[in-house]
Amino acid sequence: MARRKKNQTDILDIFIGVTSLLVTLITLMMNLFINLICFIYDVITIYQSGYKKKSGNGFFKTYFNKGHMGEFRLYRKLKRLMKAEDTIYTNIYLPGLNTTHTELDLLVVSKKGLIVYEVKNYGGYIYGSKQDTHWTQVLNYFSKHKFYNPLRQNYAHHKALENYLAIPFESVYPVVSFSNRSRLSKIKVDDTARVMQTKDTIKYTKDILTHGSDIFSDDMLSEIKSRLELAILKDQSTKTNHVNEVIQLIKKWWIKGGEP
Repeated sequence: MARRKKNQTDILDIFIGVTSLLVTLITLMMNLFINLICFIYDVITIYQSGYKKKSGNGFFKTYFNKGHMGEFRLYRKLKRLMKAEDTIYTNIYLPGLNTTHTELDLLVVSKKGLIVYEVKNYGGYIYGSKQDTHWTQVLNYFSKHKFYNPLRQNYAHHKALENYLAIPFESVYPVVSFSNRSRLSKIKVDDTARVMQTKDTIKYTKDILTHGSDIFSDDMLSEIKSRLELAILKDQSTKTNHVNEVIQLIKKWWIKGGEP
């Protein structure tokens, strides 16, 4: 009798072990399948969405660059909100305040106004305030990363648009958009500073495009677009010079411990 019970217990243990193994394998296969579908979708939409043409970044340059990938995914979501007369631009180079040029990640142009996005494809907890020169990304106790205050970055973009297009400062809506993986509860900013996750960025943009009042006439909108067309897809020397100037500013900032 005891031997029979032991055999039954062994069979039950084997059954549970095999079942657990099958569940694990099925879960892994499902995750692999979902990731494959997402990968294929990314490959297709990088080209079909017009992102490659507008940014000059093909699949490899986008997919294997965290910054470009974050811009692309926000671009793809924003494009679904666009009306016929609305336009979305990427990688615009305008005359800068502290550098020869300042680079805008994403810009939506509409009769409702201009929405300029500083995209941060960061996860983890984000610490910072409007007054801080730099903010901090914390992934865990051993992994911290400092980066220049994105509100100041986007303020430079805001002013560049105002000066380059000769439009009212109030007609531009600046947004700092972090990925949905980020935790923004540690950021100390007031309601006028638009710092949000991707999902809230989409809601905010949709609200402006749907319920906002018209700021620009058809002629003004056409003139703005014509001027912006001159500022996109700059040659490589312009991009390289911009990167070098930013690097020098960051070095200067770290040495002095103050403003870039």
